[in-house]
Amino acid sequence: MSGSVPPVVRLGLDLVRNFESLPGEKAAEEIATHIKKFWEPRMRHELLARVRRGETDLHPLLVRAAEDLVDGDIDRAEVREPSGG
Repeated sequence: MSGSVPPVVRLGLDLVRNFESLPGEKAAEEIATHIKKFWEPRMRHELLARVRRGETDLHPLLVRAAEDLVDGDIDRAEVREPSGG
C-alpha cells in the first residue's frame, strides 16, 4: 500500500489482526458482526464499495467478512448479542 491508508481500510485491518487467530469462517463472521454493530452506515458503504471495485489493498479476510454485509441489512437481534468485538 502506498501513501496513506484510508481510515476504513485501517480499521478493517485492525479487526483482521484482532480476529485472525480464529478459524477463517469464524473470524470473518466476527469481523462482520463487529462492523454491523459498531461502524456507521457510511463506513460500511465505503468498505462495500471498495470490495466491489476489487481494491487490492484489502485483506482477504476483510473481503470475506464484507460478503456478509448488505447495505442497510442489520439484524437487530444479532446486534444485541455480545460478540468478540
